[in-house]
Amino acid sequence: MRHAKQPDASNKEIYSVQATVRTYESGANGLMKPETVLHWFQEIAEAHASCLGFGYDFVTSRSLAWVEVRMDAAVSRLPRWKETVELRTWTAQETPLLARRNLEIRDAQGNCIVAASCLWAVIDIRRRRPVPLNRHISSFPDTPCKETVAPVSMDISELLPMIREWTAERRDTDFNRHINNAAYLVWALDSLPDSWLKNHQLTGIHLHFRKETHAGDSMKSLLFFRDSLTSHHLMHGDELRAEAVLEWKTSEIA
Repeated sequence: MRHAKQPDASNKEIYSVQATVRTYESGANGLMKPETVLHWFQEIAEAHASCLGFGYDFVTSRSLAWVEVRMDAAVSRLPRWKETVELRTWTAQETPLLARRNLEIRDAQGNCIVAASCLWAVIDIRRRRPVPLNRHISSFPDTPCKETVAPVSMDISELLPMIREWTAERRDTDFNRHINNAAYLVWALDSLPDSWLKNHQLTGIHLHFRKETHAGDSMKSLLFFRDSLTSHHLMHGDELRAEAVLEWKTSEIA
């Protein structure tokens, strides 16, 4: 279903794979679920990091783990069920503690339909603290990896939130023994009224991960609306675990 390709001849630092959208990755509208985009990006990020020598096996052997700090994505359109697309990614060190990874989904005509720019850190599993990347990794590509999608913020002052509560489930736990990042997007989307989702199309995803969440944690979403933006504060008690700002446009089929 997915096949690795040779790096782009014009940029040896770009890693590329082909992928076809499966049934269970699609929603009732026949389009890829937004959270599937995040799952795909996690998969190609790990594959590329492993090719470069600092993937999952490398970091876990040193009692380390990669954790995503933030992700900013622009969505022109989501891939359709059965559509075959190309995933592309490249990475470089951003700061002593952070790596930037850019990602794209391109259609058969080469059009970029989803772009994302992410920041990742390596943490010490025992101390749960970030460590300098060059303490363990010396093989980052030299090619600059500039931000391709800018962060978006939303002023929530004087806005009253809609509140939703739930419990984090075991099914959303990943290899790092905490809730997978894609679950936060699902939680944000689940907090939206059906009427909003019916009349709007998602065009941007901005996730800022603050602290890990575990299965069994009692969670709360504070949802704010302002024009074409929604802001989602995903909380455990009074502690902010993640913040999502989603961009929307009025749906053409609304």
